[in-house]
Amino acid sequence: MVVVAGLMAAAGCGWRRQADVVIGKPAAPATAPAAQAVLVTVPPPDLGKPPTPEPRDAPGLKGANGRPYGTIAFRSDVPVPSDLLFVLVAGSDARPREDIRRTRADSIHLLAVNPRTLEGTIVGFPRDAWVEIPGRGAAKINMALAYGGPDLLAATVRHLTGLPVHYYVLTGFTGLVSMVDELGGVDVLVERRMNDRNSGTRFQPGWHHFNGNEALAFTRDRTSVPHGDFSRSENQGKLILAALDKMRAEVGDDEGLRRWAGVLLRHVDLDVPTSELLSFAALGRRLEPGFVRNIVVPGRVGNAGSQSVVYLGEEAARIFLDLRPDAVLGSSSRPEQTTTTASTTTSSTTSSTTTTTAPGDVIP
Repeated sequence: MVVVAGLMAAAGCGWRRQADVVIGKPAAPATAPAAQAVLVTVPPPDLGKPPTPEPRDAPGLKGANGRPYGTIAFRSDVPVPSDLLFVLVAGSDARPREDIRRTRADSIHLLAVNPRTLEGTIVGFPRDAWVEIPGRGAAKINMALAYGGPDLLAATVRHLTGLPVHYYVLTGFTGLVSMVDELGGVDVLVERRMNDRNSGTRFQPGWHHFNGNEALAFTRDRTSVPHGDFSRSENQGKLILAALDKMRAEVGDDEGLRRWAGVLLRHVDLDVPTSELLSFAALGRRLEPGFVRNIVVPGRVGNAGSQSVVYLGEEAARIFLDLRPDAVLGSSSRPEQTTTTASTTTSSTTSSTTTTTAPGDVIP
């Protein structure tokens, strides 16, 4: 949940516990390697399991009860980052009393943001992608978190993509459910019937207002979706965009950022200065979901010994190269954004904006 992660900074946090969410900087430098190190392996000829047919009608499926979000004007005195920002967002499969830092990564995304054009890309990685884990050799990418925590997962993503990782956000089942509930739920467009006993999805198509458990189910279903784990990763990106949309509909100023943060900070363990995260909160509020692409790295399903894995290849490498210059997949569709007021910056990584205009925003 990278969109809400930046909001966790606005109030500050002085105590630590077994956290539902962890935000930090990787221990190793955030810079990318000189050349990409995509593990290209000749895949089997098939493209994986065929699309799963839509589930048949079943009694008790929840009907659509949500709606698209609007937006309100936003004014802020908080400087925002001016350089490209790459944030690793991971969901742990930790069960109760397990440390979310030392279990497998159930979901893995890299959020790439261009603050100058207010565009971005959410890159989802299949959790079974067969990659090189630094110091460990070839393995599924989700094992990097279990082997060495978020630092090793970040190093693995850097090694795979050739892209930097400036920060990481790590959460688990409990953290996601609690935050969604305390923020009053989130509205998400369900594009097809979902009826899966394992994840708990029971949704008719349409806009749905999800509580925490429903949001978790939506992000875990890989059975009643067209392409298994690939579709599941795409839905996880959709939930991130839905949280961004919700923030744009509810937060109009810095006090609004702090109000959201008051909820979120009850669940977070901060390993970075709160001053840095407040600027990311303001940046997140300025982003429009329509200018943030949600993709999943393509690959082919095969086997590595007795394990079912996903092989990445040249198409994945092209995506990573495309993101390097501007964090945008394809050509940028927006000019650099203008500002109405200047303020003194406190860091070389922040710009001097206080109010940013973008399509859909109305500045009084």
